[in-house]
Amino acid sequence: MVPSYDPELELIYFGTAVTSPAPKFMLGGVELTHLYHNSTLALEADTGAIRWYFQHLNDHWDLDHPFERILVDLPVSPDPEAVRWIREGLEPGKTRKVMTGIPGKTGFVYTLDRETGEFLWARPTVPQNVVVDIDETTGRAVENTEIIFTELDQEMLVCPTWIGGKDWEAGSYSPLTRTMYYPLRNMCARMLVTGDTNSPRAQAFEQQVAIYNLAADHIQAPGEEYLGTVYAISAVTGQTKWLFETEGSTYSVVATGGALIFGGDSMGLFRAFDHETGEVLWRPGHGLPDFLRRRRSPVRGDIDRAGEFAPYARWRRACPRRQPVRLRASRSAVSSGRGAARRL
Repeated sequence: MVPSYDPELELIYFGTAVTSPAPKFMLGGVELTHLYHNSTLALEADTGAIRWYFQHLNDHWDLDHPFERILVDLPVSPDPEAVRWIREGLEPGKTRKVMTGIPGKTGFVYTLDRETGEFLWARPTVPQNVVVDIDETTGRAVENTEIIFTELDQEMLVCPTWIGGKDWEAGSYSPLTRTMYYPLRNMCARMLVTGDTNSPRAQAFEQQVAIYNLAADHIQAPGEEYLGTVYAISAVTGQTKWLFETEGSTYSVVATGGALIFGGDSMGLFRAFDHETGEVLWRPGHGLPDFLRRRRSPVRGDIDRAGEFAPYARWRRACPRRQPVRLRASRSAVSSGRGAARRL
């Protein structure tokens, strides 16, 4: 997916995906690290040489880490009550060049020093049972051995699933609030490792992915009332500033200079959130039509000095096309529809 670039350091930051097949017993063994899958690679722009790398997960479940990386300079002050793993000996309040965000499907927030790749802090968001610990010196994740596949035809309950947690839907960052905003899902899956995704057993599952030798039934995470969420997380402290929850899957969000966060969901609702509180300030009264209910990123622009939005979409046709719909970025309050925001 699209990398990030630091022109001062002349580094390009790429995220990588899982191996094929995903279960490591089918490759060299579960005890190996299998570089450089599910990693952040800092590549020298001129040569392509690896300056540093950070491996987020030894992945057996197709929990890719290829998503957007946020590059910002800010004081690093993780709150121990909000952030589970903080680098040992970290000097709080020191301004650093960091790479932060949610790079993978697990929904973990990672903050690294983008000059060196040094681990600074990490925390989970959505329900997960994949990582049981993170080394606070190296940042290396300790995977849950109880759900690591070791032979064919095993079934495991894995949280989140390969559609997230986080997936292709993009998050956003606002320098006004020093906050990152992410659409995430509370989902798990009953996963099967199989040598033949066309076998009757594999076909009994909802989805099969042959290149990863996996099949799965996706379910809402047990104990969770809502499927979709938008998390507002401080990039400075790691605290959850607010959390919006709704029945449908949430899609890409974008932060604006007008103190609004825009995003939609699978039920066709497109909302404007207050960037500080998560209050829904605006949405179309009847939702968006079906053809707009796609995992597209909304685009913010200024037309005739008036902030307007274009949620890009595609039609369900043999030859897809995109159709922008211009929505005035007004703060006029209307009914918020299904869903609820909690300030935390």
